[in-house]
Amino acid sequence: MFREQIRKHYDHLSRSYRRVADFILSDYRTAAFMTAAALADAVDVDTTTVVRFAQRLGYPGFPELIEDIQEQVKLELSQTYATPDEEEGVHAKVQAFVAKDRANLEKALAHNTLDTLENILDMLRAAPRIVVIGESYAAPLAESFAGMLRDAGLPVTYVGGDVYERASALAHIVRKEVVVGMTPVEGPSGVATVLRYVRSEGGISLACTPSLSSQAARAAEHLLYAPGETEGTLPSLTGLYAIITAMAQALLSLQPEVSAKRSAALNHALEAFA
Repeated sequence: MFREQIRKHYDHLSRSYRRVADFILSDYRTAAFMTAAALADAVDVDTTTVVRFAQRLGYPGFPELIEDIQEQVKLELSQTYATPDEEEGVHAKVQAFVAKDRANLEKALAHNTLDTLENILDMLRAAPRIVVIGESYAAPLAESFAGMLRDAGLPVTYVGGDVYERASALAHIVRKEVVVGMTPVEGPSGVATVLRYVRSEGGISLACTPSLSSQAARAAEHLLYAPGETEGTLPSLTGLYAIITAMAQALLSLQPEVSAKRSAALNHALEAFA
């Protein structure tokens, strides 16, 4: 396989060859349908360099390398969209669960319209303070989301499940402050109680949930819905995590200076730790 061949030869490749190798490894699905000239243009090397790179890996020429890459792409597509046989074992169940989550992602995009997402993003950007809470399996997602919003330069606080910690954080909720609650729980929950309280106190309440029927979804003024339909007993939060990550990335993209500053600070720290 082309990836094994690249890894085998990588340490002994020239700088130009490595540019070709890096492009193929990181974006082989695109490379699979490129000519030698197009690939050379993409990485800013000569076409002959691309051809010789293929030969350096042991292929007769560039067409044979591309054929190998295309075979990998075909294999991945067949595995991704094939309907697993129930008798194929536990690995088939994994594929089935992933396929179900793919459908959940498509439903999430259809349900959360551009107007809905724009409204939520505007609320977050205008908020003097954002409080993020979570419970059950969604608690780690809530904490991650708070961290991502912080990296985007927003005034955010993550509050854990302790009732006194929540009461302390929300005792003086004011107008335009946004409280984001994440939960996979259908019935009575701490998140639903908090969102109901925030709404009664004049704050902005946003429920992030994989269920439209949950008490949290009904308690909040605003809803970010990410379907979590699954054939298993554990809740699926794949769609929810995908949406909140995309929202955080969108917010960060609006502040390139914040992103650049964070990247520079991170690189400085990594150099010190190396």
